[in-house]
Amino acid sequence: LQGTRGATATIGRTSGFNEIAGEHENWVILDQVDAEFTTAKGQEQMERLLRLHPDIDVVISQNDDMTFGALEAIRGAGLTPGEEGDVIVISFDAVKAALELVESGDIAADVECNPNQGEYVETVIQKMENNEAVAKMYVVPETVFTRENVTKALEERTY
Repeated sequence: LQGTRGATATIGRTSGFNEIAGEHENWVILDQVDAEFTTAKGQEQMERLLRLHPDIDVVISQNDDMTFGALEAIRGAGLTPGEEGDVIVISFDAVKAALELVESGDIAADVECNPNQGEYVETVIQKMENNEAVAKMYVVPETVFTRENVTKALEERTY
């Protein structure tokens, strides 16, 4: 499930995934559809995909909201999400509600998109105000969450 066509996140996440998928001969991309970063569209598109491709065994969703809808569609089709279930679900963003689903096993992995970037912006502004050199790039720490590492994140998660 892709986000909104033309959105920066959609372009980056799609091209990154396609590049990696191209390195794996046993990965078959059945379809790539826009779900507009919404729960309703995620559910609608997942329902359609399950009708077209009843053999789907992995879903990559570029946003937790779309994932919530996809999970509803999977359950509505009588399937079980999760690594021990019928459809493995991988998501992006890692909001607290999604991390709870990682902990329960419904989402196999969630790739964080850390919104806490204010401190980096503040650092750049302060350096510029003081006529100090500013780094060309600042890397915001992000994590891929699975059942193995999600518990601590849930305790600390503010978003």
